[in-house]
Amino acid sequence: MLAIIIMTMLAAATATVIWIRNGAKQLFRERGWALFILLTGTLLAIGLLLRLPVPNPTDWIMTIFSPVYKPIVGWVEKGL
Repeated sequence: MLAIIIMTMLAAATATVIWIRNGAKQLFRERGWALFILLTGTLLAIGLLLRLPVPNPTDWIMTIFSPVYKPIVGWVEKGL
C-alpha cells in the first residue's frame, strides 16, 4: 500500500512539473498528451502492484494482425 501512495505522489509531482513547464511555453497539446501518457502508465503500474490482470500489448497486436499473417504463412508453407 505504501508503494501505491509513493507512486501516486511521484506521479502528481511529475504532473505538476509538466503542467507548469508546458503551460509557460503555451504547449497545451503537448501538456495534455504528456499527462495522458503519465496517467496511463501510473494506472498500469498500480494495477501491477495490486496484482490485477493487466493486458499484454503483444496479445492485442497478434489479435489485430492474425487475419493478415495466417494466409501468408499458409502460402509460404504450401510453397515449400
